[in-house]
Amino acid sequence: MGAGRWLGLTAASAVALGVAGRAGAETVVDPIARLTLEGGYDSNALYDGSGADQMQRISPEVGLRVHDELWDWKGSYRGDWLRYDRFAPDGIWQHAGSLSLDATPTRRLALKGSIKGSYAFDPIGLAMLGIFHTGRESALLVNGDGRAEYRVAPRVDLAATLFERTVRFDDGSGGAMHQPGVEALYRTTERLSIGAAYAFGVFQSFFPDHANELAFSNAVRARARWRATRHVTVEAAAGPAAWRGPTGVALVPEARLETFAATHEYGLRLTAAHGLGIGSTAQPALLDALEFGVDRHFGRKWLVHADGGVWRSGMAPSGGLAVTGWGVNGEAGMLVAQGWRLSLAGSHFGRLDSTDPALSRTTVGIRLAWELGGRR
Repeated sequence: MGAGRWLGLTAASAVALGVAGRAGAETVVDPIARLTLEGGYDSNALYDGSGADQMQRISPEVGLRVHDELWDWKGSYRGDWLRYDRFAPDGIWQHAGSLSLDATPTRRLALKGSIKGSYAFDPIGLAMLGIFHTGRESALLVNGDGRAEYRVAPRVDLAATLFERTVRFDDGSGGAMHQPGVEALYRTTERLSIGAAYAFGVFQSFFPDHANELAFSNAVRARARWRATRHVTVEAAAGPAAWRGPTGVALVPEARLETFAATHEYGLRLTAAHGLGIGSTAQPALLDALEFGVDRHFGRKWLVHADGGVWRSGMAPSGGLAVTGWGVNGEAGMLVAQGWRLSLAGSHFGRLDSTDPALSRTTVGIRLAWELGGRR
């Protein structure tokens, strides 16, 4: 299933690149090469109360960026060799890959999409997605989204959208959400667009001991996009979703508010959401989420990054048996030479609905990272 989506996006990217290549300027091919070395402390390495451990990590990454004035395509693969002194003295490998496309082949058409996949043992990656799973079990994670927007009239934009999310554990359990949609936006002013959207959701529940389950949703939403300034954009959506699954039917209110800001010196993302999705147990759920992400550069040497959130999820569609967790991840560092960065990195996540120390985890480490071509 994940492989199919990878091939689908690759094919779509190739078609888009062919169109853009004919219309654009000179095509530039840049190699992507990165290497990260890290050593540090993990207070709850298996996220099950087994205890603390010392950790070392080596992460090589390779890829390509192909771009010109009209489009930008990136693809990369990263391997993480992770070693724990007590729990994994021989080390373990984790794998991650990504594809992204940002293109404007014509004045009217804009294409944007990305897909990221990883196969990981470390549950910290799950926790930063709002999924809290204990133990040593590995998981396949796939996250993707796409948007094709076309200006059919001077004030009217039509768009096709796609959202994908899959979590599959080694024992065969997990869940997936596939949500294609369409929307129309009318620009009332140069900064404000309003309209409506429809999304069809397919939810899969995977079980190792019995047949998989399917559920469906039909969502209608009012949409708005406000370009507050040249660097700040606010997007909002709200409306009902009709849920139909093994436990019956229900009408679920959904809402989402996102703020994006970006300059050469900083980037900011704030999100508040309520609706159907993949929850803390990797099963279809009713979710509440508050998330943030920030990048800040100070001059040419110093940088800070942080992201995290609070997630509450309960069984779909009622929200019963809810679990609430939170997590933060950050890095503060400096450029010590061309392409080299030295930083202090850390993370913490846990459960707000439980005081059990086995459900809390803190990591702290020293990170040395190199990137071909330096900061971009």
